[in-house]
Amino acid sequence: MERTLIPLLLGEPTDEAIASPEDYVRLIERTRGQERPELPARAVLSFRYTGALNVLKELYDVETCDFFGVENRIYTFEHEGTQMCFAYLPAGAPAASSVLEELLVLGVEKAIFLGGVGVLKPDIRRWQAILPDRAIRDEGTSYHYQEPSVFAYPSRGLLRALEKTLMDMGIPYVRGAVWTTDAPYRETRRKRELFMGLGAICVDMEAAALFSVASFREKEIAGLFYAGDIVADRWEPRYEEGHEERRREAVKVLLKCVLITLSDI
Repeated sequence: MERTLIPLLLGEPTDEAIASPEDYVRLIERTRGQERPELPARAVLSFRYTGALNVLKELYDVETCDFFGVENRIYTFEHEGTQMCFAYLPAGAPAASSVLEELLVLGVEKAIFLGGVGVLKPDIRRWQAILPDRAIRDEGTSYHYQEPSVFAYPSRGLLRALEKTLMDMGIPYVRGAVWTTDAPYRETRRKRELFMGLGAICVDMEAAALFSVASFREKEIAGLFYAGDIVADRWEPRYEEGHEERRREAVKVLLKCVLITLSDI
């Protein structure tokens, strides 16, 4: 019995948790004497390596919210009459999902996350936009929110809206599944081949978990990526001359797409 026990698969996503993100927010209110903020319903999420916050600050006057501390600062701003917030997510499914949980408690209803991914198909050019329409659940966090299955999915309406914006803006993109893993140094050729057979075109560390959390909490989320390194028979980082400036330009274009989508829904 012990030899076949898989702890990750024990219990049900509907089992009551011992602690909740609401409990954590109440703890901060009590111990720091801070009143919780009411965040805008629409959120732009990203990761520090993208530098998206710097781009955002060039475009808007942003206000800061340090309810979760300076290191986890949240930013609020207005885009064409629509109030929005911005936050960086930590890398990796468990940490990123925890931050998303806390943002949802503070009022976020719809979110789009922006990041870079490794590509499984070498013909996907560097910096190209990628729209993930499902995520292969090769991580652990999503199983605490969703029954075991191969895929987790973004919100259908938000995915459609994001794709429409990409087309309206004339941004070339590829659409397909993202392989979400907890172990970037254990991305094997066997798994790559198997998951490409399931429609995977890229690999990340958060999407499946973020999709599952939002679904569990009955909120909306979608993702938008830019193409990074190649994860194929061999690893190719594709670092090039002017790399940082090219990334900044890619992020700027995709960030604009995210903002338009969130303001239109």
